[in-house]
Amino acid sequence: MSAIKKVLQKSELIVFLVITFLSFYLRFADYPRLLNFHHDPAFYFHEVKDMVDSGKPRLTGPIVLSKMVDGRGFFTGPTHYYFLAALGLLSNWDVVFMSAVYTSFWLLAYIILFFWLRFRFGKAIALLIYGLLSFYPAVVPISRMIWNPHFLPFFGSLFLVFLDLRKKKPFFYFLSGLFFGLAFSAHYAAVLWLPIILCVFVNDYIKERSLLRNWILFILAVIIAESPFILFELRNNFYNLRTFYFQLQNYKPSAGYTLALSYYYVFPYIPVAAFLLAAILKRLKSSPLFPFVNTLLVVLIFVFLIDSFYGEGKKTLYPYSWNLSTQRKVTQMIIDDNEPSFEVAETINSDTRALDLRWWLRMEGVRPMDVTQYDKAEVLYLVAPNERPPEEETVWEVISLRPFEIKKKENLGGGLIFYKLVKMVK
Repeated sequence: MSAIKKVLQKSELIVFLVITFLSFYLRFADYPRLLNFHHDPAFYFHEVKDMVDSGKPRLTGPIVLSKMVDGRGFFTGPTHYYFLAALGLLSNWDVVFMSAVYTSFWLLAYIILFFWLRFRFGKAIALLIYGLLSFYPAVVPISRMIWNPHFLPFFGSLFLVFLDLRKKKPFFYFLSGLFFGLAFSAHYAAVLWLPIILCVFVNDYIKERSLLRNWILFILAVIIAESPFILFELRNNFYNLRTFYFQLQNYKPSAGYTLALSYYYVFPYIPVAAFLLAAILKRLKSSPLFPFVNTLLVVLIFVFLIDSFYGEGKKTLYPYSWNLSTQRKVTQMIIDDNEPSFEVAETINSDTRALDLRWWLRMEGVRPMDVTQYDKAEVLYLVAPNERPPEEETVWEVISLRPFEIKKKENLGGGLIFYKLVKMVK
């Protein structure tokens, strides 16, 4: 009997290690080409570098650009920016290393969930959930970028684990509150955990009122995690609170935007969904349906695995050729051209400021003109898709240069063209 038990234990370890290895390999194979350093990540880098160079820690994180109303937007807490600053100083602003740390948040969250679910529901159920999470293809491309919602599954897993273990030690209330506060500071979607907190509090109130004093530790931890943001609010007449209230009164959401681009609001539910699915499987374990459900989930894991390695998981979040290598190549072309003053722009997506190119140029000690000065530029370096030639472009960054002539045009591959546009003397 002990021999069988040892075999089963070894089998579990082997399956866990195989899933873990494949999960890491899936995300990090060909990582520099597949990672996304465009749009939000580049924006974060500039803001955090400005903060570090100034020597003054910010009390807030990035502004929530997706929720701007009449030019007013509110800010998140600074957890994301503090962490990025530490990584930047540690790695000398190595984009690949810093992005890889954020990618690892997902993997660490899944590992934490595995051990928690193993403790609560057993090895087999924990491995099933671990496989489903590790190979779910839709989040694999998203994970290859620096983005503040990536904190949610990681902090959320720790928040739930310590909330579940709260009765063992009062300090676990503090840790649960701390990770909730850090998650909320990183992204407001953590507010979706409030019903869970309320349910657990009510349960403690009804069943074990002696535990209620421990909730003071939970609240204290949240306040500590949110202290920079709270200080900002006190110094600025509750700017974020007033802006949030203003937006509630005036915001008119676009249904298409909300459904298509706000998928990150699902992230806080990943640890919750994992727990609920494990609880359902535990209930079904004595049911005749369990073998069928078990087989179905194993098949689904293999479907996810195949799609992650050969389909959805290999997609990029930018035009295929606009990777780090191409960005660095364009940066060097601009530097070698040796123009005394110039602007840069991209029409790859809605943000035309070319923040990625601006970052690489900045790290080489070359600064383009400010993003507000396109109309004063004499030279514009432009990266554009084939189907958007500069002669037909309508964005301000390009039309403000008219009339212009194309001094240089180079095919970057993947449907992208690099242009040097020079303003013509009228």
